[in-house]
Amino acid sequence: MTTRPNFSAIPEPTLAPALVERVMTKLGLRQRPTLDLAGLNALYAGVSANVPFDNFQKRIWFVGPQTAPLPSGDPNEFFNNWLQHGTGGTCWPLNGAMYSLAHALGFDAHRIVGSVIVEGYPRGANHGSVVVNLDGINYLVDAWMASFKVLPLIPGTASSSGNGIHDVRAVPIESGFEIITFPGFNREQTLPFRPEPEYDHVDHALFLARYDRTKTVGFFNDAIFICRHFPDSILTMGRKSKFHLAGDGTLTKTEPTKVERKTSLIEEFGLSEEIVEKLPPNVPGGLAPPGL
Repeated sequence: MTTRPNFSAIPEPTLAPALVERVMTKLGLRQRPTLDLAGLNALYAGVSANVPFDNFQKRIWFVGPQTAPLPSGDPNEFFNNWLQHGTGGTCWPLNGAMYSLAHALGFDAHRIVGSVIVEGYPRGANHGSVVVNLDGINYLVDAWMASFKVLPLIPGTASSSGNGIHDVRAVPIESGFEIITFPGFNREQTLPFRPEPEYDHVDHALFLARYDRTKTVGFFNDAIFICRHFPDSILTMGRKSKFHLAGDGTLTKTEPTKVERKTSLIEEFGLSEEIVEKLPPNVPGGLAPPGL
């Protein structure tokens, strides 16, 4: 019988000031962001351009003893991995780190949870995200979406981040909002995200528990996946294919060789050679996001 970890016993993490400064430097921020919309956008743009959505640390965990918790759930571990190897994480550790960084810098941030609506993926609290309140207005600051500009969530009002290929939109629905996004490798199929009001203002323990649940469900356990946003493009690499989305919306798909894949992961995605060498082979016939 498998016993689930008692995540509620784990205290809220805090980021050491020295770590925050190192993160700011790598994000290209020469000074701490001002606690206003301009400062929040500067922080979010830095994260959007530099921290990938990927499952590399998780894939490596799966071929180990699996005695420790899933990697990077603690924001300190997440950012140390990113500083050393360039890795990010899937939504729970990625947005857990986004929350902790915004909070450490003085923003009124809170974690939220909802469902990304995608075929073949179980619904119900399957995605963790972040909201920051400024002057009574909530702004979505989701590091997975990486829209470079935060999205205002004003009840009953449609909105857009208005940023070309990185644009995300909020559409009012009965329960609040549906956030409309597109994956970098498919510009025809939307990936709607519906925040669930009962999971507003959740804690670190819930993020860890939901992340732990992904050990047995999800698209990111069997094959590599990485997506990195740049100001004028989006790069994605999956099981076999690599996708380049240009600023004008042109999508190019290639199937790199093993050598080309390694070179791209290091030189284009910014990963360390050490972490790329540790990646295990994909699981034959395993799950991967549709289209990859």
